[in-house]
Amino acid sequence: MTAAHPVRAWSADDIPAVARVEIASWRAAYGGIIEAAVLDRLDFARITIRWQRAFDRGVSVTVAEAGGELVGFASRAEDEITMLYVDPARWRRGLGRVLLRRMLAEIAVSGTPGAWLWVLTQNLPARRFYAAEGGVAAEPGKTRVGALELDQIRYRWDFSRADAGWAAPFSGR
Repeated sequence: MTAAHPVRAWSADDIPAVARVEIASWRAAYGGIIEAAVLDRLDFARITIRWQRAFDRGVSVTVAEAGGELVGFASRAEDEITMLYVDPARWRRGLGRVLLRRMLAEIAVSGTPGAWLWVLTQNLPARRFYAAEGGVAAEPGKTRVGALELDQIRYRWDFSRADAGWAAPFSGR
């Protein structure tokens, strides 16, 4: 975490902003990968309800702020990073790195030997980002988005490596 990009656990008040960031990120990142009609049908009300249910179930979500505005979030379940999205207007400003490192640090201090996430194979900017942050492309998989079956790849971080050091940046804030 840096002073320029504070992160914190989410609150119920964050739910609409999380939904907004997810929709904007999907439309920007997956254009040309996922059919435009699918992206056009992303529904703010439905996604907000899904996030409300996740909040009610206690899903772990960390949000990033810039200028007092929620501009990114990441979620995890045990050793999997399930989502990491930043408002496209804020891409390439270090917010994704802050969120990813926070997730990795939280997972590392939980005692698991590593972390992982899935990324669409065609999402080359995300794949380059994860590789630059020490993720290793591990195995292919498939996912469904509506009627589409898409290729994805799992990236792994191995905390047993001497150079991993993911617990160090975790401040617990």
